[in-house]
Amino acid sequence: MRAHQAPAVGHGSFPLKLLAHERRIAWLMTAVQFVSVISFMVVMPLGPDFAPPLGIDPARVGWVLAAYTGASAISGLLAAMVLDRFDRRPAIGIAMVGLLLCNLAAAFSVDLWTLLAARALAGLFGGPAGALSVAIVADNVPPERRGKAVGMVMGALSISSVLGIPAALELSHLFGWRAPFLVVAGMGLVIITTVLFIMPPQRAHLTGAPVRLADAPLRLLRIGTGTLPWLAFTLAFVSIVPGFMLITNLAIFAQYNLGFPREHLGLLYMVGGVVSFFGMRATGALVDRKGSAPVTLVTALALGGLIFLIYYDWFWLSLPLLLLVPCFMLFNTARMVAQSTAVSKVPAPADRAGFMALVQSVTQVAGGAAALTASALLETAPDGRLLHMDQVALLALCINFLGAPLIWALERRLPKGAEPSHRVRAAAVKGAPPG
Repeated sequence: MRAHQAPAVGHGSFPLKLLAHERRIAWLMTAVQFVSVISFMVVMPLGPDFAPPLGIDPARVGWVLAAYTGASAISGLLAAMVLDRFDRRPAIGIAMVGLLLCNLAAAFSVDLWTLLAARALAGLFGGPAGALSVAIVADNVPPERRGKAVGMVMGALSISSVLGIPAALELSHLFGWRAPFLVVAGMGLVIITTVLFIMPPQRAHLTGAPVRLADAPLRLLRIGTGTLPWLAFTLAFVSIVPGFMLITNLAIFAQYNLGFPREHLGLLYMVGGVVSFFGMRATGALVDRKGSAPVTLVTALALGGLIFLIYYDWFWLSLPLLLLVPCFMLFNTARMVAQSTAVSKVPAPADRAGFMALVQSVTQVAGGAAALTASALLETAPDGRLLHMDQVALLALCINFLGAPLIWALERRLPKGAEPSHRVRAAAVKGAPPG
């Protein structure tokens, strides 16, 4: 950069623009996360399509999601013991190949139980893949620019809504519900081959002698205990539950309860994904400037209002569902960017993959618990409508508001070396200790 060109700066005069190699890593991990996310999310909007031929009660579609999240949580705990011992490049290759093979298995399911088995196997590989993608970004991007990079990677959630889910819905409509799983598997093969060809070895975290496998459980206990890690895990749990209690059944609720046309479901998710994609990129930069706590507070308030409008009285302001649902997706994913960025500051570099695998396990447990809770509360009416969605929405609404105080407490306890944009400014001004 020439001397007369001032770099973009954020709070504390930190440069916000990603360097070329940082941007390349972020985009590669966004592609990996896209496959991981679409493998996980594709079940939710396809519920109305695969439930009848497989003989699944629509109110029990959450079981299929819970099979993935439960297995992912278990594999995350196991992976947390060993991921930081190896080069992250071959590790993410193994996780992604396993994930795409499990998508093939899901495509050939014949009933509820074979689909549950295929989804559970997919979760065993999906959890470590997600944790590794975030760890690789955190290894390569310094804290002062990490919010922007994490926003890109978390943007895979929006990209899946813009491209993946509408395409999956259209493929299912034209060729049957099995087609999306086959396409995701093929796409995953192309992406992981590209990543392994372009991305250099990822060994920066291997700064000392590796921990013996016999000592791995004790190391896991060390990096996962204490006030700061437990705040991070609680925040990760709370950030996932509200969205997944509602999104799991969103397609069925919109179609049968609100009368939204099946042929326009793809458009609903596409609009939501476009809005979320650009919103999340802006959120990452905003987190770098303002910190995670204020962003979390604003998004939680907005999300609470949208939950009320959609699930209680969506005619109140005469707003169309095509506006309300995309806004719900935007603020839900923006809240997750802010909270994920704060959580990524907690571990030391040598412990990052293991810690993020623990976080991934917590989020998967949260997703599964949310889906199972919603399924337990819901019933299916003879005309296909979901009963008791107001109870599910109320519970999600209450949990949503726990995020702001949790992230405030976490930021106050971040180490003094953490960048100022991710500490509570009031504490810094008053000279309060971070922990």
